[in-house]
Amino acid sequence: MNILFSSIGKKLQVAISGIFLIIFLFFHLANNMVLFSSSDNFNNMVHFLESIKPLVRIMEFGLLLLLVMHTVNAIKLTIENKKLSPSYAAKTSNELSSINSRTMAVSGSIILLFLIIHLLYIWWTYQTHSFISNTETYYDVILRDNIGYLNHFPTAAFYIIAILCIAFHLKHGFQSALKTFGVTAVEKNKLLYFLGFIIWGIIPLGFIIIVVSIQSGIIK
Repeated sequence: MNILFSSIGKKLQVAISGIFLIIFLFFHLANNMVLFSSSDNFNNMVHFLESIKPLVRIMEFGLLLLLVMHTVNAIKLTIENKKLSPSYAAKTSNELSSINSRTMAVSGSIILLFLIIHLLYIWWTYQTHSFISNTETYYDVILRDNIGYLNHFPTAAFYIIAILCIAFHLKHGFQSALKTFGVTAVEKNKLLYFLGFIIWGIIPLGFIIIVVSIQSGIIK
């Protein structure tokens, strides 16, 4: 059990929890892409998720545990790295203090605020069925132009900034996870390089396309 709380154990927990969070992002993006098909398809998809709500609740609870595990261990590792002796820290600065890691606290704070806004508005509206009228649907909620929803320009702009921070975080996290598993020459492995690009490039781009499409009226 002690190995779980060692430096290596914490890195493994961060890497493994990060993998599951990436899987969630992939499926979340796939669900949101249904917005491009039709309002009926999107509403039917959400209704289906409502029909299996107990299972969804279990998955959400598991996701929360993964997020807490990932965040707590990442913070602990950062603190431990900062406690390294000055000479060792200077020697390994190129490895431990990349642009990504130095700005992780800032990007992490933006992502946390993004999660709070997303849960407070869209997620909470869905859970409580707080529709404005009897005719409003789940699809219409996404298109509200009030603060916290994607047709509200300042909210949309913040969403895009947060998604870019997530992409930044994913790139650093993917590289760190591979190092944890002993893979260092990612650029020499075309499959891993392509997989990494999908994770930190294509998935965030998909979410940004959705936000921009709502703002531009493509999704309406």
